[in-house]
Amino acid sequence: MKPTVTLRPGQTLAKPVLNKNGMVMLGAGTQLTDKYIERLRTLGITDIYVEEDASSRTQGAESSPAAASSASASQERPNRKRNSAASKKAVDEAFARLIGNPLIRQQLSVPMLGDRFVRIYQTLLEELSDHRFIKDRLTLLHMKDPMLFEHTLNVATLSAIIGFAKQYFIEPLHDLIVSALLFDIGMTQLPDELLTKKGRLTDYDRGLIERHTVEGYQMLVHRSDLPGAAAICALQHHERYDGSGYPSGLSRSNIHEFAQIIALADTYDALVSRRHHRSSYTKRDAVEFLLGSGDRMFDLSLVKLFVGHISIYPVGSRVVLNSGQTAVITSVDSSLVQRPIVKIIREGDGTPVTSPYEIDLRAQFDLVIVDTAL
Repeated sequence: MKPTVTLRPGQTLAKPVLNKNGMVMLGAGTQLTDKYIERLRTLGITDIYVEEDASSRTQGAESSPAAASSASASQERPNRKRNSAASKKAVDEAFARLIGNPLIRQQLSVPMLGDRFVRIYQTLLEELSDHRFIKDRLTLLHMKDPMLFEHTLNVATLSAIIGFAKQYFIEPLHDLIVSALLFDIGMTQLPDELLTKKGRLTDYDRGLIERHTVEGYQMLVHRSDLPGAAAICALQHHERYDGSGYPSGLSRSNIHEFAQIIALADTYDALVSRRHHRSSYTKRDAVEFLLGSGDRMFDLSLVKLFVGHISIYPVGSRVVLNSGQTAVITSVDSSLVQRPIVKIIREGDGTPVTSPYEIDLRAQFDLVIVDTAL
């Protein structure tokens, strides 16, 4: 295992890198690039397993610029093939983990609904895992940016939860999931350096980024093996309820319902994920942001439905309050998921509580959850 601060481009992963949900971000065999290394550090990943660096044993054998250039050219195609194979493996592993992961039910605030949702969602995913075009496009997305691929899977799951909450039948739920898996496929057409740019974006940069909606639409619109909604969602997922979005400035019912759902899921997952230019929001703050954006960025009724069905604090998980106390979630009200009932197990000074006691955060407005605890 090596610290990420010592990594160099060209090293190869010996074991896959997983996110906090057990999803594969980078598969074993992936060759590290500057972009991958920077993203790993940004996400706070401190150590990974890499294969023994063979280049260090042969350093100096070809030290001239011409030799280095020749070596680089001869390695470029094999490395691309190797990364393609590693990304394909990561996509396969990600589908397998989602299909076999019972913890997905914890993402719903109502446990009984969670059991039924898992059965339906995993059945649909198993069917889609054999769809060659979807798998190929997700492989390209993973090659472009593994974190963007991870984000897409999260958006697909969150979108499915909203569709489930809206009581979609199997066919529209299937079409929603397909659309969510492909909504950001236009990002594969962006320059690599733009995805990890830390500085201020220029007007030209913004134009390129906004173009990914049109690029995605063009990649999907003529596919007879996909629902028509997939191309529309790729085009419309940055439209906003009040007409302030892009590329067409559509508003309200002029935006496809699937695109509204995906946009909401996309925004929530982006908020709770760490980015180059900011730290991640807490889930509570992300929920407050969405509620505050109701009938501006998103349909308020859709926001309330989403917030009422996601489980930002699963029952049994540990959290830290602003008082410094450590608590366990014991009950969640689906109408106020950011303020559950908790059982205090450790006081603010670190003293263990011999007789744990409950606090209803719905009634204790001076107390809020500020972090999760191990």
